[in-house]
Amino acid sequence: MLALRLFLVLIGILLVISLLGYGLNRDPRWLRFAGLSLKSGLALVGLLMLIYLVERLILVL
Repeated sequence: MLALRLFLVLIGILLVISLLGYGLNRDPRWLRFAGLSLKSGLALVGLLMLIYLVERLILVL
């Protein structure tokens, strides 16, 4: 669980770095990298929400 949160923080840092890189030299490869990091970050958030939901359902049963 902690590893997923650390990956989420790492993806946030990568997103900021890639947007700063695009802001400096206007290379579209930075935007593609930012899009990939955003998609993977959203996938990790979805995975965390699914894990929390399963935990809650198991605790209720």
